[in-house]
Amino acid sequence: MILQTFWTNIQEEQAFYFNMLEMTQQRHFNLFTRPTSLLGTLLKSTVNPECFIQRRAEFSFRQILGPVSTVQEEKESKTAAISEKKVRLSSVISILDFEYAASQNLPPAAFAFIKTGAEDEHAAKWNRDSWKIIRLRPRVLRPIDQVDISQSILGTKFAAPFFICPAGGSKLAHSQADLCLTKAAGRQHILHWVCNNTHMSQEGMSNARAPDQTTFWQIYARSDLDVTTQEIKQAIKLGYKGFALTVDAVRAGKRERDLRVTYAQREQDDMMVNDDDEDENFAGEPSVGRPAVESSLDWISAMKWLRGITDLPLAIKGVQCWEDAVLCMEYGAHPWVSNHGGRQLDSAPSAVETLVSMRQNCPEVFEKCEVIVDGGITRGSDIVKALALGAKGVGLGRAFLYSVAFGEAGANKAMRILKNEIETTMALLGITSLDQLNSSYVDISSIPLGVVRSML
Repeated sequence: MILQTFWTNIQEEQAFYFNMLEMTQQRHFNLFTRPTSLLGTLLKSTVNPECFIQRRAEFSFRQILGPVSTVQEEKESKTAAISEKKVRLSSVISILDFEYAASQNLPPAAFAFIKTGAEDEHAAKWNRDSWKIIRLRPRVLRPIDQVDISQSILGTKFAAPFFICPAGGSKLAHSQADLCLTKAAGRQHILHWVCNNTHMSQEGMSNARAPDQTTFWQIYARSDLDVTTQEIKQAIKLGYKGFALTVDAVRAGKRERDLRVTYAQREQDDMMVNDDDEDENFAGEPSVGRPAVESSLDWISAMKWLRGITDLPLAIKGVQCWEDAVLCMEYGAHPWVSNHGGRQLDSAPSAVETLVSMRQNCPEVFEKCEVIVDGGITRGSDIVKALALGAKGVGLGRAFLYSVAFGEAGANKAMRILKNEIETTMALLGITSLDQLNSSYVDISSIPLGVVRSML
């Protein structure tokens, strides 16, 4: 009975095929009429229903007609094309959306390198969460017309108080990541603090600047200080207007997320012969792709060396306690509050903790220096909170690496998102310019006692 029903369906399909033969253009004619054609085989096989069942399983009408398609098929094709791109830029409306998009669009190893924190990633997570503990205190019935979010950072005025942090490994997000970031920063008139571990040369990066664009340069003190000295001098010739010396990376932190992906890939590639044998060469150290740094520098020798080269604005990146912020002030440098994105010491304090302890123990630093901060920033409201606590410039690293996975357009959109969020936050707080912002607009009473009383 089942076979008879199927045979009836076959006869109906046979009539359909003949109708299609008459409608098909001449360019398809030979395909259908050749003795060895697929359709010819199908039509001849209708004498034997069982044979047709087998042939029908082997061939589809779409394979025969090729270009002929239905509206539904075209819709399915478009859907498949969209799914290949996974997450599209048009669907991104926040920095966290960029992170999710990167997790879906980038290779697992690339995303792991950017996302990873040290060890259990407590510091990396706390960086982000600590900003959410701070509450904002809006003032109402204040006239709000235009909101000005422009800010001066180390002597240069920018259109916004946030900037692109120096971040290595940007090429994992996009082959031309650093160029895209500089160009987007030029369009949006914000600061790009260029990493010396960029995939481009100093000259190549400087050539990407817009005519009126200001960029700063970040350095590590290499074990051969002469190399870094020449790097600084070359940067000055190329027009970089400020520097940051990163001091919290005498060794690379143990970044286990990155390591796990690396070892998983080795297993897939059959590079690990025997999992049960002890790996005597294992050190748990990630590959950070930079030369060894000079670990014997102290405050006196470091500042003497740097000030012997340049008198341009200088920030010390990696300040994590108020005592070192005081030393920055005493030696004529600007403290950059940062724990390297939680990628170095897993129990390091967050930027919020360090800023609060500085306000409690050395408020004069905020008057004599420009305090810079980064770590865990995902919202324009986070930036406003940092500024209310006394920061002058607020950096974002991972956020822009996630965004630049979409190229310059992605970085440009991330900047516009942050600008809009800052403007909205300020308007709702009742202020129209950043010089009106102070600590009265934030409530830190929910910060754990251990954070407020950092020293016993």
